[in-house]
Amino acid sequence: MPPSTTSADARRPLGGRPRDPQIDDAILTAVRDLLAEDGYARLSFETVARRAGVTRPTIYRRWPSKAHLVHQAVFPARDADVLIPDTGDFAADVRRMIGDTVASYERPEARAALPGLLTDLHQDPGLRAAVIDGLENRVRGQFRALLEAAVARGAVRAEVDPEVLFDAVLGAVFTRAVRGVTMPGAFVDALTALVVDGAAPRP
Repeated sequence: MPPSTTSADARRPLGGRPRDPQIDDAILTAVRDLLAEDGYARLSFETVARRAGVTRPTIYRRWPSKAHLVHQAVFPARDADVLIPDTGDFAADVRRMIGDTVASYERPEARAALPGLLTDLHQDPGLRAAVIDGLENRVRGQFRALLEAAVARGAVRAEVDPEVLFDAVLGAVFTRAVRGVTMPGAFVDALTALVVDGAAPRP
């Protein structure tokens, strides 16, 4: 039986040395800082390399495109298996999900990255699939499971479409993020009420 694979092993290029996480962190920090300062259009591997104190080949070996690099810097993948926990309280779980989404999209680097990043991904479906589809599908699946559990408890109508509900949440937050409109707690509460009340069983 072969030995188990460690996280360091998973990051090691075939036939090469393991990647230095400090270099990765320096590059991703430089990306976030440059996005907030100069925006997506002016960001390049050259500017990131200068800010991080590395060479361009160092970045190319890690990320094949600007979109890959920016997406990992701004929306890093989380190791946790459960991104949308089900506590048994549908309203509280939805509010937590909306609050987490708002917090992620309100960061200066996220607001700066979104328009240009989405343009690049829209123009290249293959790039979109490689960069974000896996994570989005994972989150959608967990939201679907959350809704199905709520249906089983009688908190949500069986005919409610989880895809439509998920898109309603993401679309509302995304629209405000792109427009640069703030999303205070009152917005989170209002959107939560729309989702929960709209999905609740009818009297």
